[in-house]
Amino acid sequence: PASFLSLLERIRAVHPGVGVRSNVIVGFPGETESDLDVLADFLAAARLDAVGVFGYSDEEGTEGARLPGKIEPDVIADRVDRLATLADEVAAQRARERLGERVQVLVEGTGGDGVTVGRAAHQGPETDGSAMLTVASARPAPGSLVWGKVAATDGVDLVVELEGR
Repeated sequence: PASFLSLLERIRAVHPGVGVRSNVIVGFPGETESDLDVLADFLAAARLDAVGVFGYSDEEGTEGARLPGKIEPDVIADRVDRLATLADEVAAQRARERLGERVQVLVEGTGGDGVTVGRAAHQGPETDGSAMLTVASARPAPGSLVWGKVAATDGVDLVVELEGR
């Protein structure tokens, strides 16, 4: 964990607005509570923008399927819940850290409630939240790249006030 935390620190020193995401698998054969605690501590310290948390399952033909020390499915489910909750909290905190930050947004369209939506540069499609744009006049067209400032958050979603429109 220390080497990855150091790398993240160096990256953010050069590019403070960078977005970082990861995926983790919990419940791998032989995983201990101590291993899980190390991962939880890392996720809290790393302040990632998005984390996918998945439970291990045997896949035919893989090395893992032949390993001893299988974890019970209910224990895996508990571990997934624990880390997914932590990941959601950290991602929401990271979104709040972006308040006031200037971001570029790819406009994707208009939501069912008439709000213009898109993705900031650090947000992956369909997985990492979205950017809801406050538009005073003409709506930007889907596919447009626009700039604005993060004015509010809703979990991992950003509310972005557009510049110069």
